[in-house]
Amino acid sequence: MVRRSALPALPPLELPSLRLALRVAELGSVAAAAREVDWLPATATAAIRRLEAQLGATLFTRSTRALKPTPEGQLFLERTRHALALLDQGTAELHAPLSQVRGTLRLAVSVDLGLTVLRPLLDEFLAAHPALQLDMQVSDRLSDIGREPADAALRYGPPASGEQIVRPMADNTAVLVASPAYLARAGTPRSVAELSTHSGIALRLASRPGQRWSLRQEGQAVQVQPRWQRAADNGLLARLWALDGHGIALKSRLDVADDLLAGRLVRVLPGVQSDDYPLHLVFARGTHLSARMRALADFLRPRLQARAASVTDEALLRLAAPGAAPPRRRRPPQPRAATARPASA
Repeated sequence: MVRRSALPALPPLELPSLRLALRVAELGSVAAAAREVDWLPATATAAIRRLEAQLGATLFTRSTRALKPTPEGQLFLERTRHALALLDQGTAELHAPLSQVRGTLRLAVSVDLGLTVLRPLLDEFLAAHPALQLDMQVSDRLSDIGREPADAALRYGPPASGEQIVRPMADNTAVLVASPAYLARAGTPRSVAELSTHSGIALRLASRPGQRWSLRQEGQAVQVQPRWQRAADNGLLARLWALDGHGIALKSRLDVADDLLAGRLVRVLPGVQSDDYPLHLVFARGTHLSARMRALADFLRPRLQARAASVTDEALLRLAAPGAAPPRRRRPPQPRAATARPASA
């Protein structure tokens, strides 16, 4: 008979302290982690020190500028993260079948996408799942999803890291748009070179200044710098300025789909657009397994794809063809309401 070596006995560890330690490691700050759970910083610091005393090991190295896990603490916290994820999953399965969509859905979105595109879709989603609560984080500030109090984020562009768990939502590009009033007053550009004589609306995102547009024309990369009078770090404001006739903006097709279909905005220089700018649902670690996240992804994807398809170059050309009915405000085709069946991640 082989005897196994006995593991050192540890006192019961407090789950709130373990969860707090994970957030401290992610945020690099005890005070920031304490604010999330409405604790005093001194209470949170005491909980971390008590946890370290129970473990007989130092989890974090502290300095005046930074707090980060020790090598031993990093390994322990990674194991703890997996253990708590399994515990949370087991608790959820105990109290609700995987086919039942319930709990709090914490979603981060950009301002224009959230208010213009997602708001009515999420209203429909909540109506189909009355046991679900929605907590929205609406901001054009891009940050690491692991450092935000969110389960997932809808993000434009390719995934920031190959390690992220993402689900594609819709193909997309950014296009040049302006109001009919602006084009009637300033003239319609006939070439990329003419853009330099027009008023541009700059959109600053993720530390990119936005005053220079990176575009593609017939597969070739071109750089354009119009005359700037207005710039903002908010996509909704940039679109409203374009609607008010203040200049040409470079905006996601998904954001301006309703405006293009209603004729409030007009595509400038068809055939000129950004590189691919797809929309992805980016999951925080472990959240892609939950029923509510799988249901959300399955609900949004066909609706966002239909919206993108309604304003492809081909679709807009059909609308502008001679004899075609003038554009009226219309919504992209909507799939039937999603059911609460489990969906593949």
